[in-house]
Amino acid sequence: MKNYQTLVIAAALSLVGNTFATAPGFITHGSRDTPSIALTFDADMMPDMKANLEAGKVKSYENVPLLDYIERSGIKATFFLTGSWIELYPNSTKRLASNSRIELENHTYSHPGFQLPCFGLAGVKETDKPAQIEKTQALLKSVAGVIGRYIRFPGSCASAGDIALAHKYDLEPLQWDLLAGDRVQPNSKVIINKVIRSVQNGSIIVLHSQGGPEAPKTLEALKVIVPALKARGFKFVTVKELLGH
Repeated sequence: MKNYQTLVIAAALSLVGNTFATAPGFITHGSRDTPSIALTFDADMMPDMKANLEAGKVKSYENVPLLDYIERSGIKATFFLTGSWIELYPNSTKRLASNSRIELENHTYSHPGFQLPCFGLAGVKETDKPAQIEKTQALLKSVAGVIGRYIRFPGSCASAGDIALAHKYDLEPLQWDLLAGDRVQPNSKVIINKVIRSVQNGSIIVLHSQGGPEAPKTLEALKVIVPALKARGFKFVTVKELLGH
């Protein structure tokens, strides 16, 4: 399997602008009538990342300073957690869950591509797809004490059948309208400029919460993005609030 850095670089190079075409049925943004926006963070944990931890090649993929900043800033945000990440970092999961301004949602169990090709991600058998959703829903409930309402498919690679499967679990598939590009961007100014230039009322912004040796410049960028957007009158809300649920 390709390493995680290669996968995400391939994903970034494959994206054009802030969105890309996928199966109909994804939620991409909230109302354009009010200046509310949702910051969302993907907490990926793929099998090769887990293997790096087990082999001692990587000490941790947590990004505690990012969590500290979100708490200090008082903003609301939504984290999409893979089940494997929850298993490895139950204390951080509980920390997020204890913050009333944070919403926790489903990002599948091991971050496979539900439809291939998906930016080099490993695939998943049709018969294993329900478990990818069920296991993370169960972990969200047992560890965080929450019931997920939304799911973000890895790479947003999903068919109409996958969307129907999500609906069977009372989950709404969520995409975005602003991809910050932070996961593979070593220059925080590029992230900052992209978000500030492209944000609009109702935007769902995708960022990442990975730490470790390949930690993105997400935190560095947020320290500029958050006050800048507040100054422009934007209000940070959770996805549920953005969509009126």
